[in-house]
Amino acid sequence: MLIDPSALCNKEVFKVQNDNVGSSSIKIEAGQILNPDHFPPPNELVCIEVPKVFDQVALRDCITRNIALIPGSGVINPTFSYEGAINFNIQDIRVVSKTDSLTKPKFKKLKLFVRIGYTVVYSDGVNQNLTLDDVSAFNLTINEIYCPDSLTQIGLIRYPEYPSRIVDIDGTSLKVEAIADAFNDTINTTTGVLSLDIGVFFVIKCECVVQLLIPSFGYCPVPPEQQNAATQNCSTFNNRALTPFPTQFFPDQKWNPLDSARKDNWD
Repeated sequence: MLIDPSALCNKEVFKVQNDNVGSSSIKIEAGQILNPDHFPPPNELVCIEVPKVFDQVALRDCITRNIALIPGSGVINPTFSYEGAINFNIQDIRVVSKTDSLTKPKFKKLKLFVRIGYTVVYSDGVNQNLTLDDVSAFNLTINEIYCPDSLTQIGLIRYPEYPSRIVDIDGTSLKVEAIADAFNDTINTTTGVLSLDIGVFFVIKCECVVQLLIPSFGYCPVPPEQQNAATQNCSTFNNRALTPFPTQFFPDQKWNPLDSARKDNWD
């Protein structure tokens, strides 16, 4: 059975785009808005559930690492050279302590342990692009962050059901973001030990999953289908005239009963 494009029309996106054809012919899509006044008003209010950032703190830290480089197989007198550090990633985050502020309600002082892994790339004079994994551990102190405790406990059942039916979500959470790099590298030619500084910019966020009521232009439109070389199989399906790409990837939106006039126009 062929897909019926009329049954798959994204009514919300179509409506937003065509309401403005007579005026500015604006195409609604994701991206930065340089001229907000040129856009039409939203066409709906939606209730979304998202991690809301209650507060965030930025800080930096740097430690010096000494790493013994290993020559490649069969290399007796290596001449090491440092080529760079890549693949930085946060491997572990732990809350060491959390203390309530004595002067500001719902503010906290935190001590966090963050471990960041990365890969050192070097040469032994014979072999290029040798790699060695290393980690740097950071003990961070956040002097003050607004992070209220949440009393909500959420039980979530997936539909359709997944093998794990219930997911427990625990109130507020801490999120750590990091941008790391390596600096000031030196190599001891006698011992083959690489010394380098690992500097990291951190942003620590206190988040809580909440419901927010926000204006919306409807569902995001499906992007244009990319051009691929035609295949020999499934000729009917690959014929875009007979089987156009569906535009509806989401369930139908619930209508607002207060907006009966608009509903009557689109039923």
